[in-house]
Amino acid sequence: MRTRAAVAVALMLAAHALLQAGQSQRFRTQSALVLIDALVTDGRRVITGLGAGDFEVLDNDVPQSVEQVYVEQLPLNVIMVLDTSGSVAGERLAFLKKGALAIVDRLRPADRVALVSFSHRLDLPSGFTADRDWVRTAIASLRAGGSTSLLDATFAGLAFRGASSTRTLMVLFSDGVDTGSILDDERVLRVAARSDATVYAIGVRESPRLVPGAGVGSRIGAQPNQPAAATDDRFLGRIARDTGGRLLHAQQNRDIETTFARVIDEFNSRYVLGYSPTGSAAPGWHQVTVRLKKRQGTVLARRGYFAK
Repeated sequence: MRTRAAVAVALMLAAHALLQAGQSQRFRTQSALVLIDALVTDGRRVITGLGAGDFEVLDNDVPQSVEQVYVEQLPLNVIMVLDTSGSVAGERLAFLKKGALAIVDRLRPADRVALVSFSHRLDLPSGFTADRDWVRTAIASLRAGGSTSLLDATFAGLAFRGASSTRTLMVLFSDGVDTGSILDDERVLRVAARSDATVYAIGVRESPRLVPGAGVGSRIGAQPNQPAAATDDRFLGRIARDTGGRLLHAQQNRDIETTFARVIDEFNSRYVLGYSPTGSAAPGWHQVTVRLKKRQGTVLARRGYFAK
């Protein structure tokens, strides 16, 4: 088991690598295209069948010409960051495993997946892999116990990065607030802004099951007389919003599997808009606005990117 100090050193080294070596590598403003992942909805329905002419993109308030629109053509890297703290033990863990498997079963041949599980410790079995059987075995071996290091685990998930020709989806599941992280939320959110990952966060509305005879407010895996923690919607909602993703809730434990399946199905319905920035090539933060030109609809996309 890793000590807290060892985890701290690993996180700090990863932070340095991310900030210095180019986590925002995909968003160079020279010859390379800027790629922006966008979800278009009309109420609860996903709008499909749109082309480049249907979108208006502003880069630092300067209109851009959308040159390419991808839908499902690009390979996908999926990072599953799963809360396995004490409150997840029992029925919830069983449905969480089913949810993770639902994503693995929906991956296409060129897609790859990485797995991070967390409680008071982080488990990062490997980087991205196309070996579905290995991932299924890793999911089956998940065990629940301990406190919740949500922020550290989110950072660890963002530290994964694939080739620039892929899309990156992070599926972040947690049913409680952070109780054990070294990092703070603002640092993690800054790293998310430099990442090209789209984060879909998943929480659970149903309270953790009480432990019979263990005291009022006790949960499976929790200490007696310790109140059940609510999902940290503030952090989960912000990181999802900042990266162009969504915060979804499973209403009950049995809804976790269908919520995971919804995430991957919805993500594969998103558009990837490609444009070469014109009139807005300065290094630093670029604010991006994406909207529809001729029809009603809501567009979810990352708020911007850092350019070199």
